[in-house]
Amino acid sequence: MKSSVKLKLTSSLEDYLEVIYLLTKDKGEVRITDIAVFMNLSKPSVNRAIVSLKENALLEHERYGTIKLTKDGLLLAKEIYFRHETLTKFFVNTLGIDPDIAQNDACKIEHIISHQTLNKLVAYMNKSI
Repeated sequence: MKSSVKLKLTSSLEDYLEVIYLLTKDKGEVRITDIAVFMNLSKPSVNRAIVSLKENALLEHERYGTIKLTKDGLLLAKEIYFRHETLTKFFVNTLGIDPDIAQNDACKIEHIISHQTLNKLVAYMNKSI
């Protein structure tokens, strides 16, 4: 899965997008407080990230309102989540890594893995099924 969004975000901002995507899937609507609780961060820290993501047209947010991913934000968030889930499944199912360690490692690697490597990994996993 490769989005057409050509922004270069920090891994931290990618994590925010992924969390907003997951919380939206789970709760339907997301607020600054939800993200702060989920990520165990302060509301001012979350607010700064939200402002940055809004400036990059990846989400919409009115002060004290809900947060909604834009079309580009949703595409990018889904791509990040796909990378995370693919890596986690590979680590757990193929390598036998403990799920907690696999989640942690996937979260780090998802930000730096190339599309070529991810595509080869997906092809390998599909052949192994």
